[in-house]
Amino acid sequence: MEIGDWTACPDLVDVYREIRELGLERNLAELEAFGYTIVENALTPEQTGAMRDRIVELSEKRLGRSLDLANETAHQETKYAQYLLFEDPMFKDAVVNPRPLALVRYLLGKRCILSSLGSHVKGPGGPGLLLHSDMGNGFPDPFPPYSQVANVNYAMTDYTEAAGALAMVPGSHRHARQTTDWEKGLDGNARNPHAIAIEVPAGTAVVFHGNTWHGSFPRKVPGLRVNLAAFFCREYIQPQEDRHHVPDGYLRGDEDNVLAGLLGRDLAHGWREEGPRKLYARRHADADRVKSWQS
Repeated sequence: MEIGDWTACPDLVDVYREIRELGLERNLAELEAFGYTIVENALTPEQTGAMRDRIVELSEKRLGRSLDLANETAHQETKYAQYLLFEDPMFKDAVVNPRPLALVRYLLGKRCILSSLGSHVKGPGGPGLLLHSDMGNGFPDPFPPYSQVANVNYAMTDYTEAAGALAMVPGSHRHARQTTDWEKGLDGNARNPHAIAIEVPAGTAVVFHGNTWHGSFPRKVPGLRVNLAAFFCREYIQPQEDRHHVPDGYLRGDEDNVLAGLLGRDLAHGWREEGPRKLYARRHADADRVKSWQS
């Protein structure tokens, strides 16, 4: 059908038009039905390789030891490399990537913000990540059926179950609750029988609803499994990372207009004596807001 300029839901109209233009209507149906969808070739091989190498380099610096992407055996854990956005401008591309971001905005609203950007670097021999919902970060059961948070999980290395792939329970977003102790397992006799491995090549993005149960399988072969997790939330939720400081010069005018919005430039909260009118009006201003907003 033709999408009109419907005043009842103007932001949704904008988001849905973008989804249609990007050819994502099948992905949208999968998100609604199963709580996740796979966006193929979300990053180019060049982007994937560059981001993966930078993540490994930063992880080596933070861990104080070298890592072998192909043959690692000593790093028997999953280590979270946090706060990556400002480490290198290349990570901007993952945050503002049009196809995954359009789906995130459908889930969270046009004014959603970036909560955190980090990477889980996993070696062989350690445990996987138990099944859980990302709504566990302070939200009590039962969860609302509509998403409050959402994740874009980029495969920086090929995902297979033996290599420690992302795990998903299709349709679990409809339970609107956190996993129980007996539903969390991903290995051996404790494995949740409904959990499936997301086996995709590097450069793929997996977008999922905040209620969806997910985790990761333990890695059982040498080498590293590297991801890049872009975590988003609705505009009224406190992000995980500090959003009060953006490095001077990091945002480059109109080129980073979308990213500035995701970092909170357009939030209509936090007013003082002037009240809310000025902050709401700022969303629609035509001036160069990026330059005046960043500190």
